[in-house]
Amino acid sequence: MDYLELEGSMKRLSGLLDRARSLQLEISKSDCFPDSTTYTILICGLCKEGLVGEAGLIFNEMEKLGCLPTVITFNALIDGLCKVGELDKARLLFHKMEIGRNPSLILHLRLSQGSGQVLDSVSLQKLVEQYCESGLILKAYKLLIQLADSGVVPNIITYNILMNGLCKTHNINAALKLFEKLQVDGYSPDVVTYGTLIDGLQRVNREEEAFGYFDQMVKNGCTPSLAIYNTLMTSLCRTGKLSQAFSLWLNYLRSLPNWEGEAIKAVEEQFENGKVEDAVRGLLKLGLMKKVTDSSPYTIWLIGLCQAGSLDEAVKIFSILEEHKVKVTPPSCVMLISGLCREGKLDLAVDVFLYTLEKGLILMPRVCNGLIRSLYTLDRKKDVIDLMNRMRRAGYDLDIYLSQTTKVLLSRHKHNYEMERESTT
Repeated sequence: MDYLELEGSMKRLSGLLDRARSLQLEISKSDCFPDSTTYTILICGLCKEGLVGEAGLIFNEMEKLGCLPTVITFNALIDGLCKVGELDKARLLFHKMEIGRNPSLILHLRLSQGSGQVLDSVSLQKLVEQYCESGLILKAYKLLIQLADSGVVPNIITYNILMNGLCKTHNINAALKLFEKLQVDGYSPDVVTYGTLIDGLQRVNREEEAFGYFDQMVKNGCTPSLAIYNTLMTSLCRTGKLSQAFSLWLNYLRSLPNWEGEAIKAVEEQFENGKVEDAVRGLLKLGLMKKVTDSSPYTIWLIGLCQAGSLDEAVKIFSILEEHKVKVTPPSCVMLISGLCREGKLDLAVDVFLYTLEKGLILMPRVCNGLIRSLYTLDRKKDVIDLMNRMRRAGYDLDIYLSQTTKVLLSRHKHNYEMERESTT
């Protein structure tokens, strides 16, 4: 650099310093006494231009005036000292902050260095999500609380991610506290927030509270999603409240645009009069007209009927759904087959199992082995062989899939069959 370039640079830096001092003096003489934000802007600007010494003087001045430095203030000055080689001073400043009164500042400074920086709400969201995915839910919770106190404001998505993690680990009380905190922090819960909390509450059998938050979200003008309705219907069916589950689904349909109230009312009357088949057919017809193809409510009812021991009604609904080509889910088929086997209605159980084979569904070994053993116990060995052949063609690996108990039974059958054949020859 020649003399003219050096002189120009010094004049530029001198001008910046003069403007900074002039601004500081002007603010101090006005009604707006310099606050931490004002000082931080000055310190950041000076450090950026290499005037770290002057930035340090302003830092000391703000402390004397009782104006507490923020995370950004510490970060800017320490970064500036490191860049000019003043590592000892940077280390001392860091230790000074460590023994300070705000531990959240320490946390934020550490997280604002190197890789994985947490400098704003977006980077905080990413780190909280990583912690939750790794199962470090409490660590994510503490991080959010501490950094919120240090000035890094979480967004509603971060709150939802953490609340979901807490609910999945059944730490519902912590989720409820977080729900209250986000509102204190000025956020309005959205449909994801309410849905996560309602699902978490029903998972731990706190049905009454779940419905309380459902009423709250409706009152606050937040429209419940289909997933929330399904969650509450599942909870009702699990406790045998099938009529309430049906009514809840009708309320969801009423909330949709262009749905005729009279048509829904007619379906409701059929259900109340015990005409469940007519009611389901009516709903399927309405759904076809309005292009509502979601089969989840029917799945929930099927499982609920099986849990309540109303297998005859469950089979009727299964037949109606099959007739209307509405896919019956594997969990519904599992519940049906298991219930029918317990009641000795094996022909119906086989029909449902054949349906799963036709649809390419692979059921859990417990259900398949239970059906095969039930047939064998009633001496329906030909049906067992036919069923196993169909299972092989559908992709079941019977060597792996059949339990040891089932294999022992089948080996006995094979031995007895060979002895009978020898005795007749």
